[in-house]
Amino acid sequence: MADKKVYRASTTAPVNIAVVKYWGKRDPKLNLPTNSSLSVTLSQSDLRTLTTASCSASYPTSEGDSLLLNGEASDVSGARTQACFRELRARRQAVEAANPSLPKLSTMPLRLVSENNFPTAAGLASSAAGFAALVRAIANLYELPASPSELSLIARQGSGSACRSLFGGYVAWRMGDAADGSDSMADQVAEAAHWPEMRALVLVASAAKKGVSSTSGMQQTVATSGLFQQRIAQVVPQNMATMEKAIQERDFASFAEVTMRDSNSFHATCADTYPPIFYMNDVSRAAIRAVEQINAAAGRTVAAYTFDAGPNAVIYYLEKDTEPVVGTLYHVLGGEVGGWKEAVVKGLKPSISLDEGVASLLKGGVSRVILTAILYAFLPAGYPHTVTDDYLPYQTYDSLQAFASSITSLLASRAVLEGLGVGDSSSSPTGALILKITGDTISRIATILFAHRMGQAIEPECKFYRFLADIFNDSAQFLDLLTPALPYFPKLGVIVSAGVLRSLCGVAANASKASLSAHFALTGNLAELNAKEASQETVVSLLGMLVGSLVVRMVVDKQVVWMLMTVLVGVHLAMNYHAVRAVKMRSLNRQRATLVFREWLDHGTVLTPDQVSQRESILRNGRGNLTSKTGDYTGFCDFTTYGDLMGWNPRGYHRYDFETSTYFMGIWHRGGYFYMRIALKEGTKSPLSAWFDAVNHAYHFDSALKDGLQSHCENEMPLGYVSEEQKETIFAAMTAGGWDLEVNAVETRLPVRVRVGDGRKVFYIPEKDPTRLNNGHQEAKHD
Repeated sequence: MADKKVYRASTTAPVNIAVVKYWGKRDPKLNLPTNSSLSVTLSQSDLRTLTTASCSASYPTSEGDSLLLNGEASDVSGARTQACFRELRARRQAVEAANPSLPKLSTMPLRLVSENNFPTAAGLASSAAGFAALVRAIANLYELPASPSELSLIARQGSGSACRSLFGGYVAWRMGDAADGSDSMADQVAEAAHWPEMRALVLVASAAKKGVSSTSGMQQTVATSGLFQQRIAQVVPQNMATMEKAIQERDFASFAEVTMRDSNSFHATCADTYPPIFYMNDVSRAAIRAVEQINAAAGRTVAAYTFDAGPNAVIYYLEKDTEPVVGTLYHVLGGEVGGWKEAVVKGLKPSISLDEGVASLLKGGVSRVILTAILYAFLPAGYPHTVTDDYLPYQTYDSLQAFASSITSLLASRAVLEGLGVGDSSSSPTGALILKITGDTISRIATILFAHRMGQAIEPECKFYRFLADIFNDSAQFLDLLTPALPYFPKLGVIVSAGVLRSLCGVAANASKASLSAHFALTGNLAELNAKEASQETVVSLLGMLVGSLVVRMVVDKQVVWMLMTVLVGVHLAMNYHAVRAVKMRSLNRQRATLVFREWLDHGTVLTPDQVSQRESILRNGRGNLTSKTGDYTGFCDFTTYGDLMGWNPRGYHRYDFETSTYFMGIWHRGGYFYMRIALKEGTKSPLSAWFDAVNHAYHFDSALKDGLQSHCENEMPLGYVSEEQKETIFAAMTAGGWDLEVNAVETRLPVRVRVGDGRKVFYIPEKDPTRLNNGHQEAKHD
């Protein structure tokens, strides 16, 4: 039956405004610039393009690809758009070739629907946001394992500035030197969180389509401007160096000077073009004079103007200077101009007066303002391009579970206070203090022991431990509810137990959250993600406390408290389960690796991280569990030291051990159950190959036992043998499918490697004496 499914993905992209301008192409076909550039990414809440990409075999092939822009059909036959389609399809074809089980999306027609929340083609970088959203939406649709920098190579071919809109914060587009453009890409100079005080005010002087497009304007300037060569050879390189230094040092005076000088230089080359190009108008020039007068009146540089290829002024300022900058312009433009944010302009006083002629031009020419920040309050800068696509679902569920937990914690805290004697005149403060000290002491010891014993297992199994942390926390809260009804010594035991559980929760939650944040962060923005999560939790916790304060005041009856607690804990655990379930880890722990390898053994296909996330178990401990093809034999595999492998002899088990070039493996079998142990040799970096072999041996256990385990393992080509070359092909397909094979999440303890000399020999011990092993070897040591 033909695949009629409609595949769909949506994304947004922000506007970026260059402070060091890109103007001129050294290769128009590849969209390679004559100079590097640097921009500031604005908030998507005010300036963004939303694009949805879909494809389906049911779409008529005769109609080809299509784009609906702001509700109107748009031509996609242009060379720039086709270049993006071609490159994205080629990358999808490579993924499909590596994994034939994937649907052939690259052969299906594309339908794109795009919408801007700002004027298109009016000098507000609409093409940059548009092509960035187009490329990212199709990349998400095709599930391409590409970083923002890699995608910027594609977006650049559609619109040069688009490569910068794939990032948040402060972004440089490096012009590169390679003739094929392979090094002409964008990179992030600094996150938005690096300079969160930065703000921008856009004065929309005209929403009409500009008379000379950027592409035509560049061609004319390169061909006819005498100032152009001086700009790209001297002005821009110096401005780039000074601007990057100003951003790193958060030096607004230097930032402002370079921004304004570079804008002037850019428009001077446009005016020097023959015939001259004028993107600015009288209102634009009035905005320049307004900034100059504001800075002069303030006695320092508090505002900086810049103009792209259009008349609209973008004015940068710091949050602390909102009153002299925004207050002055708000007083001039007044309420007749839309776009002012009440929360920003409320209470601002006009501390600076502008020249009457300047004020008159602005008042008559500015049709709208856009007040925007560089930093989102609760989402990462550059969202959604700077995080994985599972970030928002996880954070949504995580916020809901935190809300429920805030209420249950208040109910539990009230019970603890009652148990400690608050409000009871007969209770001893000293006794309550001893209870508290005893509980804290033992819980801190438990923290140390748990971190020592389980610390290295948390990162590979972060989803399991993230959920386990909340089970610990909820169990502790139920114990807290018991404290008011218990006598002193049982109460002491309950308080200590609750404290221990809460400590274990803290270790498991903090460590697993750190691992999840590292997974979500795509552009080195781990610190910002942690900061944003703290902001999210603060707001959610405050809301939970407000609701919880009403609940604890109204709900007093013990039975009702227990019923309410049960319901809230159920909600809490359900939301937490859905949160971790939504995460699509790209690293391979034992369970995920086993799922991928078993799928290949069963069907010859490689599962993607998305597919595995739908199959892996969160609640059941799946670490190391293996089964045969029929499921008649089940067992467990673990990594160990050479000494443990050789010395472990469980009674009643038939045993066989053997050696390959990279590891030693022992297999123990009795009835329908087996154990496997692997000791990796020195120099083996990745344990994946050994784990594949373990899964493969377990898979063929049914047939291997018929011929004798010794025969199966000693045969040069045992049943189901997979060569190293085949495994490399499988691993390459896994990488193409989005798996990160560089992260070692299979070993859950400190990796141990065996140092082996020459001449080691292994002899098989007959089944009549399975508890003995006679291995002859000249030298075998383990570190």
